[in-house]
Amino acid sequence: MPTTVIWVLVALAVVAIAAYILIMIMRKGNENRIHKLEEEKEKLLDLPIQDEIDAVKKMHLVGQSQNIYREWNQKWIDLSSNSFADLEKHLFDAEELNNHFHFLNARTEIDACEKQLDLMKDDAGNIRGAISELAAQEQRNSTKIQESLDLYEGLRNEISENAEAYGTTIGEIEKQLNNIEEEFTNFVTLNSTGDPIEAAEVLENAEEHTIALGNITKRIPEIVKTIDEEFPRKISELNEGYDKFEELEYKLPATLDFKQEISNIQDRMKSSTEFAERFELDRAESEIKLINDDINELYEVFESEYAASRLVEQNAGSIKSYIDHTRDNNKNLLLEIDHVSQSYVLTGNEMGQVRAYQAQIEQASNDAEELLEDIAENTEANSVFNSRLKAIQGLLEEIEDNQLKINDSLSRLKVSEKDAQVKADAFDIELRTIKRYVEKLNLPGLPKEYLDLFYMATSRVESLFKELNKVRVNVDTVNHLLDISNEDMNVLEDATDKLTDDANLAEQLIQYSNRYKTTDGEVAKAFNRAVQVFDNEWDYGKAREDISTALEQAEPGSVDRISNFYFNNKEVPDYKGIRR
Repeated sequence: MPTTVIWVLVALAVVAIAAYILIMIMRKGNENRIHKLEEEKEKLLDLPIQDEIDAVKKMHLVGQSQNIYREWNQKWIDLSSNSFADLEKHLFDAEELNNHFHFLNARTEIDACEKQLDLMKDDAGNIRGAISELAAQEQRNSTKIQESLDLYEGLRNEISENAEAYGTTIGEIEKQLNNIEEEFTNFVTLNSTGDPIEAAEVLENAEEHTIALGNITKRIPEIVKTIDEEFPRKISELNEGYDKFEELEYKLPATLDFKQEISNIQDRMKSSTEFAERFELDRAESEIKLINDDINELYEVFESEYAASRLVEQNAGSIKSYIDHTRDNNKNLLLEIDHVSQSYVLTGNEMGQVRAYQAQIEQASNDAEELLEDIAENTEANSVFNSRLKAIQGLLEEIEDNQLKINDSLSRLKVSEKDAQVKADAFDIELRTIKRYVEKLNLPGLPKEYLDLFYMATSRVESLFKELNKVRVNVDTVNHLLDISNEDMNVLEDATDKLTDDANLAEQLIQYSNRYKTTDGEVAKAFNRAVQVFDNEWDYGKAREDISTALEQAEPGSVDRISNFYFNNKEVPDYKGIRR
């Protein structure tokens, strides 16, 4: 046999063996998956779902619970009767396909079986959970009922022991308690007859209603106490106060109808009670706040009127003497103004002001007479009398304050005149001192600008003396002249200082420049120019400037040295400090 044929046969044998092995592997894999599905199916069948359903069935469920039970029981019937049979058929088909070497079709069938089994597991879990919840709900109801009943019984006992604290609301409270008790009865009926789901809802409602009623009853005693105890007590006090005011013949403000206000308050109290009886507690509390505000306003009226009566009693008797005192002050002030006006010019219209005060005082006197008559006849409330009395007192106080201010201003006129005389004398002394001081400088002449300042200051001071020597001194004019004269004297002092410094330094610098006059032509020219300006033009500042410029060029630093020495050794002029 040829070698080539041998090799071909060998190759075919290898391929055949490999194909066989692959087929066996695929078949075995599918068998394993089918076997696993069989095992999981059996485990699912072995679950005690039917037992659990039978146990719940024995509870004899009704109503909503029974509907839920039937729904899930039917799902179990469908699952156990139909789904398992269908799964069994598909597993058988997969096994047949695998045995007949239709491996790919078998695998597809197996995949479908796995998905179907997963859905069946989910359905079984949901069925068990729902059935378990039905059983657990009854157990929870049994546990919770005692807690809810304890809460209810505690509330009922609390209300029963303190029934008086709830006033007329006790009827509605009892009604609500009975409604809650009916809900508990309904719960017991539903729970005992096999409807734990609906029973749980009823129990939850009963508990919520118990808690809500508890919250309401916590607020009611305070409302009842306020309406039934606090307000009647305060109304009684207000009525006693009203009777006392009538006994004392005190009047209340015309804008206040006391009996109508009390009637309005009582109507509001009735409304508050009705709100409370309907459990409209927010409205009841809001109404109580308004009532409390009204009562407090009435208290404030009584307190205000009583306080006003004390003030009227204390001050009414003294108002006439206060008017007489203010009138006497005004007369004396008129006399003082007349006396002072003989020596001083009055610029503040003092006489006109005081005469106006006289008219106001007379009007206040008329108002006081009318007020005292009204008080005697008791025509108005004391608060009105007190307001009128305070208005008169306020006017008199204002007049008296103004009288004092005018009197003080008159008293200050003499002081101001004396002070002005002292200052004028100081100006005169300083002028004469400056004049002597300048004369001692032995200057060839004085600049016109300086003389103008001196004569102007002298003229101001003369005007000041003239004003002070008048028969009737105008202090305002005097003070104005004082300010101007003081400024003029300051300017003159500064001008005198400058004149003195310029003249003295110009002389010293001119003398010092003599040493350079024959050797330095510029210094010689400056020397002659400075001497000319000094002796003939009397411009000492210009002379100082000209010689300083030339001398500084000839000997740098010499001007500062001479100036520093001069200022360091300069004596304080005797005109300094005279006005200080």
